[in-house]
Amino acid sequence: MTTTDPGMSADPVAAARRAAEVAEPEFGRYFLIHFLGLSIAYDDDEQSCTVTLPFAPHLCNAAGVVHGGVLSTVLDISMGHACQKYLSAGSTIDMEIHFARAVRTDAVCTGRILHGGRRIVHLESRLFDDRGRLAASATGSWFRHETT
Repeated sequence: MTTTDPGMSADPVAAARRAAEVAEPEFGRYFLIHFLGLSIAYDDDEQSCTVTLPFAPHLCNAAGVVHGGVLSTVLDISMGHACQKYLSAGSTIDMEIHFARAVRTDAVCTGRILHGGRRIVHLESRLFDDRGRLAASATGSWFRHETT
């Protein structure tokens, strides 16, 4: 399990400064994980990656809900981390996202491998609000950098 610092700041400047201080240019420790305050866990039995996004006002759009770009990033991270952990390093080739409801709370999404091809991996992720309601889902394809 990878986790961020437990006390993500609601102040975007403080969050960015803290992320810049602790971020490292390696998988799972990069700036966005710290800036967004993500917690990342793996389920080896399911070969899945669960990402928790804490709500913060600086992640919201003008309507006061978490920006779709932030949700897209979290969905992407959950799938990319599942690919990395259970197959190999990869890069997003394409991703299709469906938004079902606005998010005004903490959110949790889980990415999993649908098909682990030799060069192309197909994944999915589902994001839920803190009441367990589906808020967004995504499918995507990743190019495998290393093959086994």
